[in-house]
Amino acid sequence: MKAYKFVVAGLRGAGLLGLGLSGVLDWAQASTVPNLTAQVAVYDLSLAKVRTHDVTGATGQMRFAVADGCTGWGTTQHMVLLIRNADGSLTKTVTDYVTWESKNGSVLTFNLSERDNDGKPIVDDAGTAIHAGTDGSGTITYSTPANRVMTMPPGTLFPMAHTQAILDAGAKGKKFISVPLFDGTTDDGAQHTFVVILGRGDRGKPPFSTLTKFSSTDVDIAFYERKNSDQNPDFRSQMIYYDNGVANNIMMDFGDFVLLGKLEHLDIPQASCK
Repeated sequence: MKAYKFVVAGLRGAGLLGLGLSGVLDWAQASTVPNLTAQVAVYDLSLAKVRTHDVTGATGQMRFAVADGCTGWGTTQHMVLLIRNADGSLTKTVTDYVTWESKNGSVLTFNLSERDNDGKPIVDDAGTAIHAGTDGSGTITYSTPANRVMTMPPGTLFPMAHTQAILDAGAKGKKFISVPLFDGTTDDGAQHTFVVILGRGDRGKPPFSTLTKFSSTDVDIAFYERKNSDQNPDFRSQMIYYDNGVANNIMMDFGDFVLLGKLEHLDIPQASCK
């Protein structure tokens, strides 16, 4: 289960497949929407749909925070998810995800941990990804699992750059985009994404007044393993993204069931970097 992906992998590159890294960064610098901002967002999670009899209920909460470090973005995500199974038993999952991404798009450090009912680790990934080539390719070096080194294909973007790029695509009227991404939420390296932009514009009154001045983009994102030729995505999500990077109404499709994430608390700190 990859519920932790739903925000960090929500918005990725816009029509940048095949561009070199310098082209990606030049394009991002020409952004037509406001730059991303720091935020602290809390989401209540609930069960929206089931397709099998294995899951009968789900509830949880996630806290997602972005800190502006001037030369880079620091993100933390903490999620607790409780699932009720068909036999009445409960499965609790606690996920923590921490990254630092340089604003020039060259480096990403990541740490992902997931624990079960008893607090036993079931996922533990950590490492550093570096863009070494001018074509946007690079190398991922994992510290956990130890001694794992993988390559990133040309044009790969990291999470925050990917978010800004997709918002620009929506503002420019693009209908769909495809780009490799690496966010550290899998030990299989970079993934392919295919993003459909469902619409852009007024969705009525936003849940918080601080979002009133921002336009929003509706997106559908499918994630695919690069080593797998299966046409079905490994994970899929839909959401509304405001131009400052805040998300709401997040639908997370795991195949057997779908979760909904509703924004219940939002704090946008005053910018301290110039």
